[in-house]
Amino acid sequence: MRLVWTLVALLLLALPVVASAQEEPPEGAMLIILDASGSMNNVDEDGVPLIDKAKEAVLELIDALPDGMQVGLRVYGHREPNTDPVRGCQDTELLAPVAPLDRAAIRGAIEGLEASGYTPIGLSLQEAAADLPETGVRSIVLISDGEDTCAPPDPCQIAEELFGDLFDVRIESVGFLIDTGSAAEQQLRCIAESTGGGYTTVGSADALVAKLGEVTEGLLDWNPPLTLNGALDQSMAIPFPLTPKADWVTDEPGKIAVGSFASILMPGETRWYEFDLWEREAAWIWVDLEWPPGLEAGGHLETIVLDSAGNRIEAPVGREGPPLRTALPGTDSPMTGALVPPPMPGWSSQATYLVGLHWDAPPAVFLGSLSVGVEVLNGDPVQYLSRTEVQGSLDPADAPALPTGGTAENGPDWKGGLFRGPLASGETRWYRFDLERGDEMNTFAFFPGDRFVGDGTSGEFSVELTDLEGTPVGSAFPGEWPQMSEVFGGERHQATVSGTLTTEQYPLLETVLIGFTWTGPAGQESEIRFEAEAIFDPERKRVADQLEAETLHQQAEEPEPTDEPGPTNQPPDETSAAIDEGDGSGGSGFPAPILIGGLAALGAAGFFLIRRRRAR
Repeated sequence: MRLVWTLVALLLLALPVVASAQEEPPEGAMLIILDASGSMNNVDEDGVPLIDKAKEAVLELIDALPDGMQVGLRVYGHREPNTDPVRGCQDTELLAPVAPLDRAAIRGAIEGLEASGYTPIGLSLQEAAADLPETGVRSIVLISDGEDTCAPPDPCQIAEELFGDLFDVRIESVGFLIDTGSAAEQQLRCIAESTGGGYTTVGSADALVAKLGEVTEGLLDWNPPLTLNGALDQSMAIPFPLTPKADWVTDEPGKIAVGSFASILMPGETRWYEFDLWEREAAWIWVDLEWPPGLEAGGHLETIVLDSAGNRIEAPVGREGPPLRTALPGTDSPMTGALVPPPMPGWSSQATYLVGLHWDAPPAVFLGSLSVGVEVLNGDPVQYLSRTEVQGSLDPADAPALPTGGTAENGPDWKGGLFRGPLASGETRWYRFDLERGDEMNTFAFFPGDRFVGDGTSGEFSVELTDLEGTPVGSAFPGEWPQMSEVFGGERHQATVSGTLTTEQYPLLETVLIGFTWTGPAGQESEIRFEAEAIFDPERKRVADQLEAETLHQQAEEPEPTDEPGPTNQPPDETSAAIDEGDGSGGSGFPAPILIGGLAALGAAGFFLIRRRRAR
């Protein structure tokens, strides 16, 4: 018994975490179907009847389910003895209707149960169709220690007929002390898999508690595919609705949005969909096809991908994934797939793509069932890695300093970070970035920050760099994005901008202000995501120090001004002009030969460093 309570404790530790994390009850409804037939009076290794262990496991499960969840209980074989097949095969009862979780009512119904009669699984599934709501996410957890003893109706056939074509109904069956390969196992597996669910078995009464917890957790996290029949006309392609991938930063950093869909498809047809990709995104698409049992399927299943100009993209998933075209009936559930677009250095994927799912076969009058999965992946960590949230100031004088720190990956000469912050239409948000002599400073920004934040579908997005007095400095990063970009301009969904400066251009600049501006429809709010970095180079610092030293030396050699006017043949303003023209510095304070030679050396070093950085 020690193992039972250990597993119960583990279940209680696991499931309430799910409940507490949800502020609202989970969507959907669950019906538990429990076997109370005569065979459940058999005892386990501790001499305890199996029905008692099953009741215990269900009660622990009920206690751990989220408050407000729609839950019901149906039991079979508990009222009639196994000596009367006529009455016994009708013995199935809904003890607790599917409704917001009433633990006391379900507990009262379970505690009085006794195992008694036959195993009418097929009839119980027939009745379950009426127990569950007509729409929404619905699931059944079937617990049995054997196969149906009352067929017809055949339970596998019932499951297929009632639930097989419903993408939002799923049956999970748990075999209780059932032999591997037995008829009971085959039947329970068939019941579950005909609805897209799964079969699992437990080899002891103790393990049932933990297994029910695992099955239920899976159902709580289950998102059934949306029924989304593609258009037969390419010009009327149906958009894929995508949802954010939960916990993508810590779970799967590359996956940012997902979707699963179901559609009908007849031989000879093509079903058309469309979807958008943002800057440096890619999409995996998987498709599989099923058809009615007993019918012969032939031809090929094919995934067709077109870009916005109508050009076909040959983009198979790869050696480890399904091909773009597969023959039928090569497998029971043939698959095709595509990767859009094929990844390549510097690729920009902002575009609308068309996907056609084609059954290349002579027309026939029967329906196939398509299951479609879509995952949008990020190809640029600058855009989607976890970021520090910093709210920029509307007043440049109060601009917050961006926290910076080096990383082992970027090396000791790099400092910077990845940031995010709010930005409303008509605003400029300012940030402060402190420099060291010898730094090259760069910033790269995306607006809107991603496809799931706020508004931001028109207008212009820009970045400006200034010193503390507001004087513009720097420029757009060479070969990258401009300093101003249109939001949703043509097929480009995000505006992407950049700015850069080096201390060889501004040797004494210690702080730069970064301002991001969005001019869009009044009242809209969104978010920016950006990177700010500085790359230090000792050679740049050495030359800048030398230039400063030359300046100070020249200033020290200049005669001190006196109060007594000296003789002159020129007016004071002309004298000043002559001094400016004669010092060879062009008014900069540096001797011209030194300034030109130093800047040339720094320019060469800066060009080398920019090329080195972008190659990383």
